[in-house]
Amino acid sequence: MAGLLSGRVALVTGGRRGIGRAIARRLSAAGAAVLIAAERLDEDGVGETVALLRAGGGKADAIAFDLADAADRADAVSRAAAPFGPIDILVNNAAANNYAPASRMDLAYRRRMFDINVHGPMDLIQQALPHMKAQGWGRVVNISSASTRPPAIPYPGPAQHTHGIAVYGASKLALERFTVGLAAELHGTGVTMNATYPASVCVTEANSEVALAALRAHPDWGESTDMMAEAALLLIQGPITGLVLPSREILFLLQSPLHGPDGMSVIGDAHSLPDLELGAGA
Repeated sequence: MAGLLSGRVALVTGGRRGIGRAIARRLSAAGAAVLIAAERLDEDGVGETVALLRAGGGKADAIAFDLADAADRADAVSRAAAPFGPIDILVNNAAANNYAPASRMDLAYRRRMFDINVHGPMDLIQQALPHMKAQGWGRVVNISSASTRPPAIPYPGPAQHTHGIAVYGASKLALERFTVGLAAELHGTGVTMNATYPASVCVTEANSEVALAALRAHPDWGESTDMMAEAALLLIQGPITGLVLPSREILFLLQSPLHGPDGMSVIGDAHSLPDLELGAGA
């Protein structure tokens, strides 16, 4: 699969770890030059991820901007073009959530969450579109969340943990609606807009205690970062647009095997479960 994206330049927000790093590795293995975006260049994982991509023979660099700051992100895409050229592929993966009940979440944090999860991605897309439309090719993949789906009925009692994902889910649902709306607006331009998300819990080093507890109780809920990376690459390499689906369903729909980070080794399929390593720091 190497070389499918040769000559393309990708910007991956939140690419220093977890899902973002996995997607960055697959894009790099497919030949794209990859920019990792983080709030600060000295954040844990930024240098490590860039070095990992370069060690695999790819072109990689990092850029710093604060997605929560409208002024700081205002020229992010043009700055990201400096190392390798204009951005052809945008993966909006960075997200914010504090798992607080909506009944107690203050306005300042709600605004921050919507800035990072909605307004930030929207601004980056708008900045990237002129180049994408001019060349007749562009790919945007927004990473959403299963928290956009309503909680199951009957609702748990007030003494039970409801995970504090109502506001986070609302922000991700807004991102999904923006995704399909833009897909319709841009139909026929060669620019595609899609979104994917883990059907349940993606196993990463950033898992919260809430997620870890769910995985310990239900190991079959787990999903690997490789699954998300495979789904993102499938959406990027093809012409499909306006899709909002869990990663597993994308692999099943497109009848794709699950590949490892190198893009060559087949490690499973749409039904594969990850190896759960749920110790400290998982």
